[in-house]
Amino acid sequence: MPLLTLVFLGTGGAVPRPDRRMPGIYLEDWEGHRVLLDAGEGVQYALMANGISPASLSYVAITHGHEDHVLGLPGLLSTAKMAGKALRVLAPPRLAAALAKGGVDSSTSISDRHMSVRCVEVCHTVETCGWLFEWDIGFKLDLSKVAGFPRQALTKLIKGEPVEIGGRIVRPEDVAEPGHNRWRRLFYTGDTGPCPKALAAVGWTDVLIHEATFADDVDPAKAHEEGHSTVLDAVEAAKVLGARLLVLTHISARYDDLGRHRALAAAYRYAVVPEDGDWIFVKL
Repeated sequence: MPLLTLVFLGTGGAVPRPDRRMPGIYLEDWEGHRVLLDAGEGVQYALMANGISPASLSYVAITHGHEDHVLGLPGLLSTAKMAGKALRVLAPPRLAAALAKGGVDSSTSISDRHMSVRCVEVCHTVETCGWLFEWDIGFKLDLSKVAGFPRQALTKLIKGEPVEIGGRIVRPEDVAEPGHNRWRRLFYTGDTGPCPKALAAVGWTDVLIHEATFADDVDPAKAHEEGHSTVLDAVEAAKVLGARLLVLTHISARYDDLGRHRALAAAYRYAVVPEDGDWIFVKL
């Protein structure tokens, strides 16, 4: 079963705390892609503290240009460069263009070895990309329908390619297990208020990493005006997307602990609120 590793390097937002760094999440998939989501101040030290070399990253995906999400990027790029690697940076269109002018390899989407990453515009105060990851895990075949098929044909069917068997064309959909979904998804919102257009663009996801800057002690209208969400906003988004797992992050420095967030997150059956340094393993 496909396995994702998530390491929460920084779960805070805007103002740091001794126990809550600026935004940064490390994602590693079962095929070895290593992606950093946002690059808050000091993120390379958090990577190294967790045994992850900055130069080992495949990509860095920045949601937007606010300082708490990018101040760690220059040092990260410099460290990787000294190790002989030019990191590719995914960013919103205007930020990607600015990075490119500075000589950084940047783009707004990528597709690489059964994985694609694309920008979904969310609702913040500046141009912001939520990042939608999609993996093609292939078709799971109904063995009763492919008995006697050559191994080469089975390999093609699993990959989504039709084959010719006994003079007839067999499509993967014809011999797949009922209800099987060949796609797996993760959506990371970055900073956003409630955003119906983004949810409509995503459609569904297995894992939703959603900002929850505020709990229930702030007027939701005020939170939304600032381009941020409450815990219950994130819960509602998870319901709309049918997420199997909801992860809440980007917690305001006003909260001394995560108790209030966790109590509210209990409204969603599969929700977690990690602390800095937490590792989460997700079976997809």
